[in-house]
Amino acid sequence: MISIRRIVAQTVASTALIWAASGLPAHAAEITFWTNLTTASQANVIQKQANACAARQPDLQVKFETVPFGSMYTRLITAMRRNDLPNIMNTLEGAVAFVQAKNGLVPVTDIVAELGKNDFLASYLNAVSKDEQVWGLPDWALHQEVWYRKDLFERAGLKVPNSWDELLVAAKALNQAAADGKPQVYGFAVPMGRALVAPQTYFQVFYAAGGTIFDPKTGGYVFGDQKALAVRSLQFLIDLYKAASPPASVEWSWAEYRTAFVKGQVAMTNEWGAVVQMAAEQNPEILDKMGVFPFPGPSADKKPVASLSGGYYYLIGKSAPEKVAASKKLLRCMYDPKLVAERANSRPIFAIPATHSAFKSEVYQSNEMVKHFKPQLDIIFNDVMQHWYRYGMEAGLNPLAGQIEATTFIGDAIQNAALGKIKAEAAIDQIDEQLHFQAEILSR
Repeated sequence: MISIRRIVAQTVASTALIWAASGLPAHAAEITFWTNLTTASQANVIQKQANACAARQPDLQVKFETVPFGSMYTRLITAMRRNDLPNIMNTLEGAVAFVQAKNGLVPVTDIVAELGKNDFLASYLNAVSKDEQVWGLPDWALHQEVWYRKDLFERAGLKVPNSWDELLVAAKALNQAAADGKPQVYGFAVPMGRALVAPQTYFQVFYAAGGTIFDPKTGGYVFGDQKALAVRSLQFLIDLYKAASPPASVEWSWAEYRTAFVKGQVAMTNEWGAVVQMAAEQNPEILDKMGVFPFPGPSADKKPVASLSGGYYYLIGKSAPEKVAASKKLLRCMYDPKLVAERANSRPIFAIPATHSAFKSEVYQSNEMVKHFKPQLDIIFNDVMQHWYRYGMEAGLNPLAGQIEATTFIGDAIQNAALGKIKAEAAIDQIDEQLHFQAEILSR
């Protein structure tokens, strides 16, 4: 008869052989790591850092995977059904809200405290805070401001606009008819693609004017109570479109309006900084001619209240205590200011660190593109990134942001108003009805 001791010994030996064949240590732990950043320059830096930080923990291995944002929610739903969420996720605040609402996250409040709460820009912590906990570590900023051609402003004798009226006047003044073989130039691109882009364009105007969907202090739904401001914001957007934007921009998404700016077909556009890399690759002559300013509010005597922006975060999925502990330790390592700066530099200007230490670090400030655009970056960091919202998340984490990004009811209403099919007031009524409906469903 074979003894129990012998069976155990054989099992242990067999397991050791399997681990040896896999190339992993016999007692290796593995954590899974997803990122939405599929651009090689960004994903490679993250993977390299994750592996280096994992090497500081005995026998820890990282299973790294890039997950396109378009399939992120489907993958997350499947993972939650299997009780197999990734241990670390790198994604937008909308996905943070989605997973937190499903009770799939571990708070990272303790990591924020250890790293220093004041090092993080408050606006980025506020976006992922709920129930007195922080559910994601801010990494870098998505920021939206107006990018404009300084040379065309100078030629037209224009100053940076400080109000809606001034912006409309400048946009009209920058319109140029086609002549002498030169293409027509429009003053301001107003993209209104139904999915994602139209809401981003509209809420940039609405937030600048002080509007919100939820009250930032009470969390109550207030969009319908601000109907006059909501209608005024949409009407201004329509007026700007009709006066100074290419007619086809009613269907434009990111690629179209970025290309139009880089090729000199529009003099101004609301943008996220991606035009810098595009210009460097396609039309480097305009790099020295590009400036930025925050999208203005309605009147020149008041600064814009906020912008529509966003950010990328690191979050920790619920799992076994030892994997949560390993994940937290790995992220603490990845938040060395030099590493945060290195991640931002993998796509300079488009990505800006969401911590003071990384933004001020030598690693970040010595980047050639960062040095080139230092005046613009100072405006973005100080005047845009400090005050922003993501639609529906004005009072902290709210899955409504994901509903807005997964549907087109806002884009449909905005397009119909821009094309004259309905009045601005009717479009706002439609948006309000749907927002209120979605908010009620999510609150149950």
